[in-house]
Amino acid sequence: MRGYFADDLLLIVPTNAPKGVRLFGEVLGSHKGALVLALTAQSRATQEITVDLTGVHYIADSALEILVALANHLPSPQRLVIRATPALALRERFAAQGWDHIEILQLIDV
Repeated sequence: MRGYFADDLLLIVPTNAPKGVRLFGEVLGSHKGALVLALTAQSRATQEITVDLTGVHYIADSALEILVALANHLPSPQRLVIRATPALALRERFAAQGWDHIEILQLIDV
């Protein structure tokens, strides 16, 4: 990733404090490749990778599946931290899929 990804629906930018990525717009299943590239690049630089979804107003379940799959493939002691507004209902959506007990995945409501 050259530092960012942008199309008509989504903007992904790297962040340094905390280390990770910030997303803006709508995240669809078609953005899986961009998510994988962005998070893989960030995973080389830090133990805690933050995905800031506070600028996202819609995220598809298939995009959440990619985040969970990436978290599950992180080597210990790395972990994935997802920051999101309650409007995305991630706690409920993760609980419905049984993802709320994944130790290397942390949800933070902001």
